[in-house]
Amino acid sequence: MRLDLHIHSDFSSDSKMSVGDILKRASEVGLDGIAITDHNSMESFFAARQLVDDLGIEFTIVPGAEISTSEGHLITLGMTRVAPPGLSVLETTKHAHDNGGIAIAPHPFALFRHGIRNLQGKQLDAIEAFNSRSSFWFSNYLATRTAAKLNLGVTGGSDAHKLETIGRGYTELLNGTSVGIKEVLHAIANRRSRAKGKVRTWSVGSLLNYRTGDRRYSK
Repeated sequence: MRLDLHIHSDFSSDSKMSVGDILKRASEVGLDGIAITDHNSMESFFAARQLVDDLGIEFTIVPGAEISTSEGHLITLGMTRVAPPGLSVLETTKHAHDNGGIAIAPHPFALFRHGIRNLQGKQLDAIEAFNSRSSFWFSNYLATRTAAKLNLGVTGGSDAHKLETIGRGYTELLNGTSVGIKEVLHAIANRRSRAKGKVRTWSVGSLLNYRTGDRRYSK
């Protein structure tokens, strides 16, 4: 099962993609599900879920948002009550856990991005080990190493703001079967996921296959 867990719609000020166009593109590139993680907003989730229900299609929509904490951006998945911006990372992760969700640090080592640099002791569930907008290879490499060091799960996402980049980064669940939202969250938190995708490197400007977090766990 492949899911792009980092996408921005026109409910974010920096994207112009409609929810309908996102769903269409995600289906075209073979994804099984997505999380639209707009900045400090859950509106796209309700729109996407309604559209999927109206169309009667089988496609997993994971509720998500990219929260602006006082220390950098944090993705929360699994709950429909978004945390207010400006809280600390610990306060935001507690809000996610109290509401049945998980907390993921996106692009923590990407240059010129609002990532959380200090990840220790933040009660995170996972680290975004692959972000397709991270032009420098070492930012994803460091994220992968840190996830392993801290014994955290990994996710992958395109961080798409344009339709053509949806699915360029994705999370693969190791059980390989269609599952619901709770199963997706459980798989990530219990390190039963891989982060995969393609990134445009800054040095040569070519698309390279990139795989990270490719480890199986018995837990």
